[in-house]
Amino acid sequence: MKEVTAIIRLNKVTETKQKLAAGGFPGFTCRKVFGRGKNPLIGRDKREPAGHSMLMPKRMFTIVTEDEHVANVIDILLAVNSTGQAGDGKIFVQTITREYRVRRA
Repeated sequence: MKEVTAIIRLNKVTETKQKLAAGGFPGFTCRKVFGRGKNPLIGRDKREPAGHSMLMPKRMFTIVTEDEHVANVIDILLAVNSTGQAGDGKIFVQTITREYRVRRA
């Protein structure tokens, strides 16, 4: 199994949720996050001293899926969230070695 983590723009959340569900991936976790990329000037508040940058609000999606579905999840995330502009986001893929269900039958 793999965990796909995507950090995306706020204005892409609704479309991302819809496309993931339509693509067969209705289960995910979404969190409010703040951060910045390599370019310290993107989103910088003009009142801040030069060299400092604001933390930009983003959303972090976490999708756990079988190895054979990772490419499909990434394709959906890229199709929805790629605008060609700095700040579109990042996608990370990690291996899940164990999974435990909290609810027991």
